[in-house]
Order: sequence, then C-alpha cells, then structure tokens
Amino acid sequence: MAHRAYIIILPFQAHFPRARTSPLPPLRPGRYNTSVTSLLPALLGCLLLPASAFDLPPQPSYSPEQLARLPEITELDLSPDGCLAAFSADLSGAQELWVLPVCGAVGTARQLSRLGEQVTEVHFSPDGKKVLFASDRGGDERRDLFLTDAAGGEPVNLTKSPLAETNPDGVQSGAAFSPDGTRIAYTADPDQPFRFQLMVMDLRTRAVRRLTREAMSVHFPTWSPDGKTLAVTRSGDDHRGELLLVDAVSGALREVKAPTSEGVLRPQGYSPDGKRLLCLATNHRGFMQLALVSVQGRFERFIGPGDWDVEKARWHPKAGIVYLRNEDGRSALYRMAEPPPAAADRREDQEQGGELLYGPEGTLEDFALDAGGDRLALLWGDSRTPAGIYALALSSGSRLERLSPPLEVDVAKLIRGRMIVYRSLGGVDIHALYIPPVSVVLGDPPPLIVSAHGGPDLQVTDAFNPKLQALSQAGFAVLAPNYRGSTGYGRRFLDLNNLDWGGSDLKDLVEGVRHMAVQGLADPERVGITGGSYGGYLTLMALAKTPGIWAAGVEAYGMPDLAFDYETTGERFRPWYRLEMGDPKEKPELYRERSPIHFVGNIGAPLLIFQGENDTNVPKAESELVLRKLREVGSPVEYVLYSDEGHGFTKLKNRLDCYRRMVDFFVKYLSRKAR
Repeated sequence: MAHRAYIIILPFQAHFPRARTSPLPPLRPGRYNTSVTSLLPALLGCLLLPASAFDLPPQPSYSPEQLARLPEITELDLSPDGCLAAFSADLSGAQELWVLPVCGAVGTARQLSRLGEQVTEVHFSPDGKKVLFASDRGGDERRDLFLTDAAGGEPVNLTKSPLAETNPDGVQSGAAFSPDGTRIAYTADPDQPFRFQLMVMDLRTRAVRRLTREAMSVHFPTWSPDGKTLAVTRSGDDHRGELLLVDAVSGALREVKAPTSEGVLRPQGYSPDGKRLLCLATNHRGFMQLALVSVQGRFERFIGPGDWDVEKARWHPKAGIVYLRNEDGRSALYRMAEPPPAAADRREDQEQGGELLYGPEGTLEDFALDAGGDRLALLWGDSRTPAGIYALALSSGSRLERLSPPLEVDVAKLIRGRMIVYRSLGGVDIHALYIPPVSVVLGDPPPLIVSAHGGPDLQVTDAFNPKLQALSQAGFAVLAPNYRGSTGYGRRFLDLNNLDWGGSDLKDLVEGVRHMAVQGLADPERVGITGGSYGGYLTLMALAKTPGIWAAGVEAYGMPDLAFDYETTGERFRPWYRLEMGDPKEKPELYRERSPIHFVGNIGAPLLIFQGENDTNVPKAESELVLRKLREVGSPVEYVLYSDEGHGFTKLKNRLDCYRRMVDFFVKYLSRKAR
C-alpha cells in the first residue's frame, strides 16, 4: 500500500527521535496497549482509552474527495549540492516527477514529467544535472527508464522496450547511476516476465550489456566506488536469498551466503574506501540488521542493534552510517560515525546504535543525503498528517520553514491513530493501528471497519492512509491489524501463516473484532471488512469462511482461487507461492480449502469489488470470476473497473471515485437505518 508522506531535512544534531449465518463468537478480553510519539514519552505503554477520551472534533470535517486530493509523495532524492529535492507526487492528477529548490528562500515546485502515468525510481545523476526515473503505461507494471534534465526539458525514454525495467514489487530496487555518471545499472526481464536480471547501459552510446542469467530475480543494484563491481540480491521472495558481487564488465560473480539459514543479504552501500559493503541481513532473531561484508565476498559481522528491522542504510563519506529502523510501526533514524569495533559487536542485541536523529514517530518512507554530508532529506508522514517538505542544515542546525505547499486540510480535524496490541489465538500478540471515528454520527458504539493490508508480507505503520481517514470522518472506527505473516515483528512472526493462508491470519482479524467489541469501541453487529491484493483475498475469505461476523465487504484485486492465480501469473509468483503455500500439484486440498471461490455460497453480505483493467499482479480475470460466481448464487455484489489502472490506483480521478464509493457503500449497509 502506498503511503502519504512528507520530505523533511534535519541536522544530525537534532534529536527527534458471505449472509450473517451465525452470531459473533463469544467475546473475551484481550491484552492491549497504546504507544505514542517520542514527543510524549511519559504516555508510552498506557492503556487504550475509549473513543470518547480522544481529543475528537465534534463532527465530520472532510469528505472522501477532499482527502483523496491531498498530495501523495512516494519517491525522494536530493541533488549532490543539497539544493534540489526530486520526488514523485500527484499534484497534477497523476504521480509525476517534480523538483523543489530547498536552499535559501523557499522555491516553487516544478513539474519535470507530463506522462500522465506513475513515476517511480527517482535518482539524481552524480553531477546533479540529470534525473533518472521509471514509468509504466496505465499501471501495466512494464516500466521504461527515462532521463531528463534537472533544469527542465522533455524526458528521454532510454529503454523503449516491452520489457519491465525495474521490479514493480520493490521500492527503488532496480536502477542506479555509476559513480562517474556514465552508466546506469538496472534490472529487466528479457527471458521471462518479471524474472529480473542485471543490466548495464552506457549512457553515451545507449549500448546495453546483460550481466546475469539467474534462475531467480536479482534486486538492489549497488555500485562500488570505483565502478568495477555491482552488488545485488538474488531472491525469489525478498526474504531468502544471497548477495552476488558482479563484475560490471564481464558479469563474473561471487556469491555470499546469508549469515542465517533461510535469511537474506541486501546491499545498501559500500564504505567510502571501497573495502567493505554495508548490507541488511536477517539475524538469528529474525530481524533485518546492519551487517558488513568484505569486497572479497566474506560475511564479517553484524553491527548495531538487532531488535527491530532496519529498513534502509547509507554509508556516507562525511556523515557516516545513517540508517532507518522500524520500531513497532514507527520510524527512528540513527547515525553512527563508523562501525563499532569488532570486540564490542559480538552480540546481535547489543545497543551500540549510534546517535538518535529522529523518532520513533510517524513513518519515514525514505531519506537522502547531499554529497557534502551537510543536508539530510526525509520522506515522512504519520497516520493523520500528509505532512510536507522541511529542511534543516546538518552543520548549523538552523531549522528552515516547511517547504511544501500548505495543506488544504487542518490536520487537527483528522484523527491520529494509535498502535495497539491485542492477544489472538495461541497467545500471539497482534499489533494494529486503531483510528477512532471523528464523531458518533453513525451511533455509539460505532460501526467497525477492519482493514486487511496486502502482501501478506507488508505492515501497517503509523502512516497516512486517506481511505482509513475517510472512514473515520464518516463515523466508523477503523482497525488495521498486522496479522500473522506481516513484516516488522521478526522472521518467526513473518512465517506464522506459511501453509496457512486464510487460516490463522483470518483468525487474527476476527480476534480484532472481539477485542474492539469487548472494549466498547465498536458495535459487533455492524462490522465491515476491506482490503486490496492479499487484503482483498482475506476479505473474500472472511466473508466466505466467517460470514456471521461481517455485514459488508469492499475488496480490490484479491485472489479468489489460489491455484488459478498460481497458473495465471506464471513464474512471477510461483517461487514465492511454493515457499508460502507449497506447490498446488502437491497440495491440491490445501489450495482448494484456502480459496474463497469454492465457498462463495456462504457469502450473503453485500460486496463491492474494485479492479484495474491492466493489472498484471492479480489479473482482471480473477475478479471477474468472483463477480460471475456471486451473481450465480444471487449474492449482492457491485463491480467497478478502472480502464487506466493496474495493481493499485494512482490517478486522482479514480481515487476520487473509489473513496466515495467505498464510504457510501459502508454507510449504506452499516448505518443503524440499514439494520
């Protein structure tokens, strides 16, 4: 799921840290707690308060359309001189490329692309004169690479091919300038759709050299300082895989195994002297931790704390190692001048993490440093704040004013979500984002919407989600659980739904309903469920397998038949499927039992389905299968198809329509007048 976000620039001196056929099963109290930002540390760990205890506005303030129009920033880079931020934003109705001056007086954002399509993979050239980016057509996920002048001009399509250049399933995982700016490394799928190999293009001649021929995809190309070697990860599911050190000319490679069984090594950047490679590696506790690998291909050791996931790191010649940690759905940014001595770094759980620069608060989607190590740009947001661009000089600590345009909403009239914990079956703690309703216009206790995230290996964080805020504004309580199989809580938790899709993870959603009801925070007779992709799959499974709990559902591009999806998407997802659920030929009964299409006769609750015409992740044929089956059994169903979208809706006109339809649908079926 894309998150709304802001860019901030901070100094290192700063310290921020289907019919309802049965009643709801008996309720039992669960464990719960809340956590708030580091600005209110004294409140950490206090008990969950009822909705009335929150500082709520007296009535709904903003419509779904107003929230949908809030700018969305999804990519970020900073020019080497630190004076220009490049980002992708939907300020013109699509996710286009923009730049914003961030030195001296606040400048005006300038639009550099006018493709009418989503822009990703934003990177400045080493001299700051060019910007590299990727874009597809109508959400088909077959991206081309473009190059444009940072000062403006018509972007040049570098690839112009039917291949998918850069992996649509990753974030900034597939393109990088060489240190001298004469070449770009990127990933493309010349053999099989969405099986990515490493390529290098000479920008002067446009000649392309293929460097790998692997049976699984490679990701995260990272140049050595001398431009002679590229480090990549080879992985079928992003959680298990090896590091490859590839000669940038010959393609000769050395393989470095992950330090833990079933773990992964992801390159983040070379040391300034080029002698070591900074990586993220799965530690023995199942979290992603900073690690060092020698250029000869030997894993050296873990560094820094290992009790939460590190999501991104950079080794800067002057700033040192700057890294981003996800701490229970909130972000914290740290810096260490250099790796701790080996003797002080023998245990994975040691706390020599360096200086805390920010957080934990909100969600940092990305960060970037200038060449001089004087400016740090952050892409930030929280559950009620679509935030903006801020700046702080690293050397002086002088705080600059907010650089992005003023928001068209007063965030004080939105609801700040709280990360809570409740106990699910088997004694497993489930962390979730709870957003109370803005008012009791739909009754007290209010109706509840359970939002199931996609993946399943993703995580709900303290990030802005306009759909969830739109539901809160309409009078719904919202619960977004990180069910079993989510990232952010260690490898053991991540693997808990292996061979169990639609089983224990679905039970975690049901337990969330129980918890909210027993706390008096929601009406158990008026509960809806929504989600996209894997969240859409869970929505279908919930309506089919636990129909007595849900009064309505809204799903987008969910997989109704796992065996059909396995065959339809081909080699793109088969390695992942085999790791998560086994081979359908070997486990046909499991695949049938966990495919909601075989149980549509149980679905009596009204269902609204959204789908993109050009979706290659969960093709349109899958949602049409659900539509046809539900109509055959006479279940109430509505279907909305967007002709210019793929897996996720990026165009403003479609989001305006989607958010309004979703809110109206739930109000229609979950208001007390509907009972």
